[in-house]
Amino acid sequence: MKQTTHPNFILGLVSLALLIIGALMYKGQHHYADYVLLASLALGGIHWIWSIIDVFRHQNNASQSRVLWVILVVVVPPLGGLMYYAMSKTVRM
Repeated sequence: MKQTTHPNFILGLVSLALLIIGALMYKGQHHYADYVLLASLALGGIHWIWSIIDVFRHQNNASQSRVLWVILVVVVPPLGGLMYYAMSKTVRM
């Protein structure tokens, strides 16, 4: 069975890339930096909420790993969600 990448993992990578690009553009005082940063914020927010929902949906109720993933995703929003999708074997398409 071929394992595919979860769409939210890709969304998280795109939002993180836009954040880096927007920060570099902002430093150079480019006119469109605000729009890139706003897009990064919007996509990052969607990624964060989707990650929290997936942690609650796919982790066992009695599992201590669920508590760890919730804390990680909530405290470190961009990287916590990416780590969850990269490391969790319970999340499938």
